[in-house]
Amino acid sequence: MLLTLLGITLLASAPPAPPAKCLSANGRTACGYSCRASFTEVRCASTPYGTCATFNDRVYCVDPPASAIHHPPDEGLRPECKGIAGQAACGFNCIIAKGQVACARTPYGVCREHFNELKCFDPPEATLHEFGASLPRPACLTASTTLECGYDCKADRSEVKCAATPRGRCEKHGTQLECYDPPTLTQCAHTQPPDPEQVRKPKSQRQDEEQAAEREKTER
Repeated sequence: MLLTLLGITLLASAPPAPPAKCLSANGRTACGYSCRASFTEVRCASTPYGTCATFNDRVYCVDPPASAIHHPPDEGLRPECKGIAGQAACGFNCIIAKGQVACARTPYGVCREHFNELKCFDPPEATLHEFGASLPRPACLTASTTLECGYDCKADRSEVKCAATPRGRCEKHGTQLECYDPPTLTQCAHTQPPDPEQVRKPKSQRQDEEQAAEREKTER
C-alpha cells in the first residue's frame, strides 16, 4: 500500500526561528547558533537545532538533517558532542571505545565497536520521512572481524550484509548473501520547521504541556 504523508509541525503554529547570534573571540567572529570559541577558532551551528562543543582547543558543531528535525524521536531531538584523546565527534548515539569516538548523523542511527573499529549506520532520509518516530531501530551483526549495521542482517563465517531500510530483506543462498531494499514511494511535504525548544523535549513532556494549555483555555 502506498502512503502519502503530509508533514505536520509539532505545534499548530510554530513561532519563527530564534535570531542567529554572533560571537567574537581572539580576533575571529562567527554567527549562527550555539556558538562556541576556543583560542584558535570560533564556530556556530547553522540552525537552532544544532549544537557545538569545545575539545582540546577545537570547536566542533553539528546540525541534524531536515528529516530528523521534522520527525524527532519520542525522546526529543538532542544532538551531542563527545571527545577523547584528541578526537571528537558530534551527532547522535555517540560511543567512545578503544580510544576512538563516533556518532550517528540522526537520532535513529546506531554506532558499534568491533575489533577496534567504530562504525555508525543511519537509515536513509526518505525512510525517516516514511516512518517518523515509529522507525524501527537498526541492529548490528558481526562475523569474524566484520561488522555491519542495518535491517534483517545475515551473516556467514566472514561476511555480513544488511538491508538499508526496515522493508528490506536479506537472504543467504549457499555461500552468497544478497539484500534488497524496495524503493521508498512516500512523499512528505513540510510547511515550516517545528519550534526548536519544543522539538528537544520528550514527546511525553510535549503532550503534557499541550494538555495543560488546553485545560487552561477551557477554564478561562
